[in-house]
Parts: sequence; structure tokens; C-alpha cells
Amino acid sequence: MGLILYGTRCFTKFEGYYGEKEECPHCHKIYKSAYVKNNKWFHIDYLPIIPIKKTYFKMCPICSYGTELNSKEGKKEMLNSTDSSEQKLETYVKHVLIKKPTGMMSVDTSYELWVKDLITGEEICVASDLTKSTIKEMKKVRGLKEIKIIDV
Repeated sequence: MGLILYGTRCFTKFEGYYGEKEECPHCHKIYKSAYVKNNKWFHIDYLPIIPIKKTYFKMCPICSYGTELNSKEGKKEMLNSTDSSEQKLETYVKHVLIKKPTGMMSVDTSYELWVKDLITGEEICVASDLTKSTIKEMKKVRGLKEIKIIDV
């Protein structure tokens, strides 16, 4: 007798930066919006079987504040993008070793999430006092394959 596991799983993928540069109402930075595609699948034994829902998330590339769009709206907004200016951003994490806790039951909250504009050279601290599991969740929300961790 075997065990069958079933449920749903969401796969995220970063699509790119589209649209005109606009000010984020949350962090007040002026950048093009980042688009992330979310595919929700029904799975059996962790094998994706049936696609359930496809949505896009339009968000600020700095603070991740944004809105969810259905599949048609997301594709339409990305295709109607007229601004051809280049935007290069790098997301990375600084592990501040000075703040690293000691002790058996302590939680390591010595991580900071940073975004660097590679064109202007500006570095922006998005969040601090993060745990490693929070960083994994932020990586998933932003649709990134990996986030570089730098020991400081």
C-alpha cells in the first residue's frame, strides 16, 4: 500500500520590466513595474498534472508593492509597453555577521535585502532583520531563481 500526496503548487517566474516609469505609492521610488507570472497547478506526488490558474503580479521592483492581474490583463499590459529605456536591477542579500546571534535557541535575523540600480549605481535597503526563511519567501514573491548572499 502506497501513500499518494496531492494538492496545489504555485510556480513563479520573473517576466521583466514593462511600462512607463511611475512612482510607487508605497516607497515613492520611480521605476518601471516588474511583472511576475504565477502558475497554479494541481499535483499528484509532486508531479504537476493540471494547470488551474495563471495570473500576473505587477509590482514595484524595489518594495514589491503591487496588484494581481488576470492572464489577459497581464499579457496586454506587457505587450502595450512603449518605453524602450533600459532598466537593470540586481537583488542581493547582505549577511551582517556582527549581528549574528549566539546561543542554542536564538534566531539568526542578521540578513538585509538590498536592490542595486546598475545604471545609476544607487543601492536601496528594502528590508532588514530578516531570517533565511523570509529571504526564501521574498525570492519566491519576486520570481527570482536565486538571490546572492554577501557576508559583511
